[in-house]
Amino acid sequence: MVHKIRMNLGWSRYSTTPGLVLMGRVLFFAILLLLTLARVEAIDISAVGGWGETIDASDLVSGAGSDLIDTYESTTDATVIDISNCVDKFDAYRVDVRRVDGTWHADFTLYVRRTTVGIGPGSIKGGTAYFEITVTDSEFFTGKGDRINIDVQYQLTGMSVSVSPNTYSTTVVFTVVDN
Repeated sequence: MVHKIRMNLGWSRYSTTPGLVLMGRVLFFAILLLLTLARVEAIDISAVGGWGETIDASDLVSGAGSDLIDTYESTTDATVIDISNCVDKFDAYRVDVRRVDGTWHADFTLYVRRTTVGIGPGSIKGGTAYFEITVTDSEFFTGKGDRINIDVQYQLTGMSVSVSPNTYSTTVVFTVVDN
């Protein structure tokens, strides 16, 4: 048994109105040409780097029997963000941040802040005070135009001897949203 499937794209070569067929084909090719010639602009974001901390007996507040230091801070350039492919220096965007937990302890709170403005023809603002990173996207900073070498620093709080020894991890996700 042979099955024949025919797709109808809005016109038929069997039409009794050849003018409409020609107009449909011209319109189709005009739209196809416009889609081919149109350049889809999308702002790009790149984040490179990260932070790791090994916590051991040297992190005890006052030796054996004491608690661990509660707060840890990364270097000021633990992650470097680049924002590119803006239309011009006035193309506005916002950068959101969230975390995706691997093995994570509920007592931990992770913060992020921007420590530089980077370089480039655009501008950025906000994000210079520590901001808690949660599991949902939240606005980190806003900007206009391309900016590269934007340095980011992290802070972790909630460390204690009551937290079971383990390797804890989370992934920080930065997203650029075109405004």
